[in-house]
Amino acid sequence: MTSTIQATTQNRLSAAGARWNAQAATNGLSNVHGRWAERLAESTAAVNAFSGASMPKEWTDVEYRHAAMEATVENLIAWQIRINREERGMTQGQLARAMGTKQPAISKLEDPEGGDVLVSTLVKAAHAFDCALLVRFVEYSTLAVQTRDVRPERLYAVSYQEENQSAHVAPQGRMIDHGRT
Repeated sequence: MTSTIQATTQNRLSAAGARWNAQAATNGLSNVHGRWAERLAESTAAVNAFSGASMPKEWTDVEYRHAAMEATVENLIAWQIRINREERGMTQGQLARAMGTKQPAISKLEDPEGGDVLVSTLVKAAHAFDCALLVRFVEYSTLAVQTRDVRPERLYAVSYQEENQSAHVAPQGRMIDHGRT
């Protein structure tokens, strides 16, 4: 079964990869280079499989559904670490120092295939970025909706200071007008 899942996923990724190259500049990723850009393109295609109005029929297969969810989580963590680091003008070394670790650990965090990531590591990254971290269990339909848009400006989390300086809090605590759309 795993080989069928891998073949199906690879076929989708190949087709979507061609579309990605045409859309990279539109999505604000034209400055991303090399292996990371290729991985981001492939992973974006996989994540975008979640964005349909209804659940993909492949999700009826529990192994496929679980593999798709795991890939989405791994990719989004890696992308968010890198995007938040770069948007703050930090090098991997600077982020490593802020997290109390070494630069190779940051490189591994920014690699979707870098292995398991501990929640405590994500908490350290959130502290370094001065933003919050939210980890929740959700329905697959919620995952589909919340991962629909993976543009860098959507994955960037403003710092507490930036949030307080540039945003207004609406009733019920909803943030409005971050200046990022």
